[in-house]
Amino acid sequence: ATVKVNGVAVASGVASGPIALSVGDNTINIVVTAEDGTTKTYTLTVTRAASSDATLSNLTVGPGSLSPDFSAEHSDYIVSVDNEVNAITVTPTVADNQATVKVDGSAVVSGQGSVPIALSVGDNTINVVVTAEDGSTKTYTLTVTRAASSDATLSDLAVSSGSLSPDFSAERTSYSVSVDNDGNALTVTATVADNQATLT
Repeated sequence: ATVKVNGVAVASGVASGPIALSVGDNTINIVVTAEDGTTKTYTLTVTRAASSDATLSNLTVGPGSLSPDFSAEHSDYIVSVDNEVNAITVTPTVADNQATVKVDGSAVVSGQGSVPIALSVGDNTINVVVTAEDGSTKTYTLTVTRAASSDATLSDLAVSSGSLSPDFSAERTSYSVSVDNDGNALTVTATVADNQATLT
């Protein structure tokens, strides 16, 4: 008798060549042909499980850096940025290319940066959710802390009567103003350089 595995002749007692398997059910037919031409088919249904790998192989942010350094098993990170940084980009890379990933709820291509994510002053939470081929998930959480502004300068200073001497400069803090004798009141208009600053 002769034998074929998925249409390819195989010597009796000798393994076939490797047969590629897709995720899910794969059918392999083994056809035995007797000396007189009679055939008998044996059918194998090989079920390959979907991957359950929902980890990242790398995770970076820009600007800034993760603390602690990235590890696939570690899921919580802190990122500290200056006040001048008002948005951040997150770049996740999946360990298994069958997995998908979302940053802050939006799908991202593995190895590519997310759209810039706006940052408020203080703590901002960004979740990176990886979904494995089998549907299982793993969440990496970034707590991005944006520092408060330390800008306590004015961008402009004016008075309703007279004029400042010397001319206004954000770095200079002392001025003199001369008004006529009938100038018994004046108003002061001050403009902060940072609109998060308060003024008295």
